[in-house]
Amino acid sequence: AEVSRTQWVSIAGNVTVTLLTAFAIALTAVQFVGWNPTAADKAAHLLHDLHPWHSLALFHAAIAGLFLFLSGLVSGYYDNQALYHQIPQRLRRVRWLRRLLGEVRLARLAAYVEQNLGALAGNFLFGCMLGFTPIVGESLGLPLDVRHVAFASANLAYGLVGLQFAVPPATVVACAAGVLLIGLTNLMVSFSLALKVALRSRGITPEQTEGMWRRVLQRFLSGPRDFFWPPASEPAGDSN
Repeated sequence: AEVSRTQWVSIAGNVTVTLLTAFAIALTAVQFVGWNPTAADKAAHLLHDLHPWHSLALFHAAIAGLFLFLSGLVSGYYDNQALYHQIPQRLRRVRWLRRLLGEVRLARLAAYVEQNLGALAGNFLFGCMLGFTPIVGESLGLPLDVRHVAFASANLAYGLVGLQFAVPPATVVACAAGVLLIGLTNLMVSFSLALKVALRSRGITPEQTEGMWRRVLQRFLSGPRDFFWPPASEPAGDSN
């Protein structure tokens, strides 16, 4: 339930910020520059690619979920490397960096690398995987692409503005549902793979987790609100 809440907040943040930013860019360009960043045919294509059953949006979202999982492994690997090989401490001993930045700035750089090396490496390689997938698919003649909830939200905004909002309400609803399903697919694929790796790393066998998903479903049915909203805290002074 706690993981579900944090991930849904992440998806809501992605969708809200990206959607509003894309709308702001597109509408500003149309209103003040007289230029629509998305032509009508391109806008129609963007909306079609978000349709949950008229396109391969969910299959492509599963590919993005796989890449999210792999980027998490990369992040963990580089975080471990930073600690095991003492990269921050080594940076502090680089003489030319000390002369260039000074002791204080170099200490800040070393602390930043220690805390963020994994995230930087994971995000960089995640971007590479997202960018190369369509190229690989086109080269091999396969329908390979990616759908990430943030990009899908931006594409929805650009598609609507590109068509000047002359879109049937049913299409808008289907595309909006497609964005949410893309986010759900991203989450379910990446989380399921990460959970499997976490269980194996602790030596937990499939027999020991038998019935886990059934218990999660029972927990959801008994209190679905807890999977989306934090439960109310206990009253002060209630220690029992």
